[in-house]
Amino acid sequence: MTGLVEQLDVQLSQLLSAWNIYTTLIALTLFSFIAYCILLPDEPDTHPMLLLRQSAASLVRQPGESAVYRSHEVPHGYPLKTGLNVRPPGAPMYSAGKDGDLRDVWRRVSGEIPLELPGGGGKSEKGKIVTVFGREKVDDVDLRQMGREIGAIGEGIRKAGVKRVAVYLPNSVELLSALFAGAYFGLDIILLPYNQPHDAVCEQLKSTNAECLIAEAGALPLENITKACASLKQAIWVVEETSRHMDWTEVPEDVGGKIDVAVWHELVKDASNGNSSELPARGTPGDVITLSWQENTKSFEIVTFTQANLISAIGALITALPPAQRFTPSDLFLPADALTNSYTLCLTLAALFCHATLALNSVAGPVVDITDAAKSIAPTIIVASATAGATLQSNHAKGATGVMTKMAHFSATKALQAGRMPVDNALTRINAPSKAALGTTPGKLRVLFLSEKTGGAEKPLSENALSDLRVLTGARVVYALTTPKVAGAVAQTNIYDYRTGLGKDGDRYGHFGAVLSSVEVKLVDKGNRKTTDENYEGEIVVSGPAVSGGEARLGIAGTFRDDNTLAYSCDSSGKPDL
Repeated sequence: MTGLVEQLDVQLSQLLSAWNIYTTLIALTLFSFIAYCILLPDEPDTHPMLLLRQSAASLVRQPGESAVYRSHEVPHGYPLKTGLNVRPPGAPMYSAGKDGDLRDVWRRVSGEIPLELPGGGGKSEKGKIVTVFGREKVDDVDLRQMGREIGAIGEGIRKAGVKRVAVYLPNSVELLSALFAGAYFGLDIILLPYNQPHDAVCEQLKSTNAECLIAEAGALPLENITKACASLKQAIWVVEETSRHMDWTEVPEDVGGKIDVAVWHELVKDASNGNSSELPARGTPGDVITLSWQENTKSFEIVTFTQANLISAIGALITALPPAQRFTPSDLFLPADALTNSYTLCLTLAALFCHATLALNSVAGPVVDITDAAKSIAPTIIVASATAGATLQSNHAKGATGVMTKMAHFSATKALQAGRMPVDNALTRINAPSKAALGTTPGKLRVLFLSEKTGGAEKPLSENALSDLRVLTGARVVYALTTPKVAGAVAQTNIYDYRTGLGKDGDRYGHFGAVLSSVEVKLVDKGNRKTTDENYEGEIVVSGPAVSGGEARLGIAGTFRDDNTLAYSCDSSGKPDL
């Protein structure tokens, strides 16, 4: 044994005696190569071939039309996704479930239908909802109390003999309770966009023939709305705790007898049903009616969604994400856009159905500052408008002026172009790119949903802007095309699609990815936009179970790129033909 050690000592001495500058350079090169392979892996997040054909085109097309495009989830010849595949408790995983409706979403939240965790991890009994007040106060919502509110409000409205209920509220528990009450008690819920002039709200109440109004106390003058809307029979005021000492049921003399005024918390207090289990077991759920501002017509478009429309969209949004990126009970979901937007609403209901924690903040809307909306919490998933995303990107781009910051941003962008999300390592910790401070725990955000609405005044996001947002937030960005007549979205980008430079220049408008499994899309010739065997262009036409009325013409020109992703059709200057 001693001789072996002596031989090793001699060999080591000979090796070190021959060490020189060249040996040092070779050793450093080998060490750098090994460190690069470990710290900066080149493996993309998904196989590049999966991004080359993102939608399935039909084999035959009609004259004047493109092929019909579908999601790969529902190949041609199979039915489109129509629901949530809800199975009763105890049913085997392989059994077929029913489509369901919004009542099944609440049953999942309340724990009546447990969530089967993947990988045999047991069952998640209940969901969770929190409300955010300002920058410091975050309260958990008592789901049993919320169930009582759903029953009390639904019963109170039904006793008043009305069916069409207008809801004029910011993102709140009361808005969700009214929505679920409509499903349980057969009420048609009209979602009015919040924070509008009084005259505009009165006109919307009149045009929708609303019979009941749920609004914040003091938000609308009762005298004005009763004069403008003759069909209004009941008003329910939602009163903050600090103002409940006042009498909000007082009716002006010239209004007396025309309308019944009630207060939300008093209806709940006086309700006979004690908990969520006493909600009606049977009945036909009501519809959900949305109003969406159209810039081209300078008016609100009124759209009626059936329960089947909404449930189809919710199911499609859940399965559009790969299994590793879907909503889980460990997620905190923040809707930074208004719940009156069908895409935001359907994503929120999808998060509830998957038992993600829902954070409700009244600071929400199409032009909201995302950083302000997320100040008091640490969200892992956020949904916002394309306008809010563009504002976030432009604000932080102005601050990224240093040479080192630009180098770090360039390095992260290169990683995205290679097909992988930038990850923190020893190099990026020393010189990290400029990041947006989203939430109380920066870096926790993992998915940012952005929606582009047809008929709006906002400018579509470019490929470079979407790439910058991935670097700034450290999250994967999903960009969706939405329209008032389609519940959820028409199409949205693959969560692993980070590519840029797909068009003629690097600032080309981003595409909208693959068609969702709840709809199918085709392009119809319109004007100089025509479909040939080599090029697909035309007006976008959407049909399927998520579409109000079954089919909708969007009135905008679109095209399908070589990778079968939907995009705006641009003119010679690169501007989208809207």
